[in-house]
Amino acid sequence: MQKEDQELIEKILNGDKMAFKGLMERYGEKVMGLAYHFTRNPQDAEDLYQETFLKVYLNLPNFRFECELFTWIYRIIANQAFNLYNKRKRMQVMEPGEEEYLWETIADEDAAEADQETINLVLRQQIDGALRQLSAQQRVVFILKHLEGKKLKEIAAILDCNEGTVKRYLFRATRKLQTLLAAC
Repeated sequence: MQKEDQELIEKILNGDKMAFKGLMERYGEKVMGLAYHFTRNPQDAEDLYQETFLKVYLNLPNFRFECELFTWIYRIIANQAFNLYNKRKRMQVMEPGEEEYLWETIADEDAAEADQETINLVLRQQIDGALRQLSAQQRVVFILKHLEGKKLKEIAAILDCNEGTVKRYLFRATRKLQTLLAAC
């Protein structure tokens, strides 16, 4: 563990509220970036960011110094993202014809005349739509591996599971994304 992190934690646990601000400044940008990767929505990313730091603050007395502080924060944000995905999955209701409208709009455009920005937007929507169809575990593992560039061993540590489980989630996520995107 980095000495600076250990000192910050000790100050926070001794009641120094400015030390927690220092912790947020130190890791805030990374947490927000990861939150955005998980949610792909600025408002949801802000909510996830806030929920993560609230959990960090409330659970800091339970931190056991067995891993790096940011690995522990990664676990918290990954768990918060799982909770958000599962909550959204239970509440998700698509308006009738919403999906058909998207495909009609894409089909009506002349691909030869469409500018690159429009093509990128459509591609991003297709990828985001495919990612939403993954299970929460598959989505988090895929994002950590391919968008965050984490190694399988790191992901296993973050999610507190073994590498075999991470490989299985990643394999299934990749296979499902290939199938979903091939149909586009």
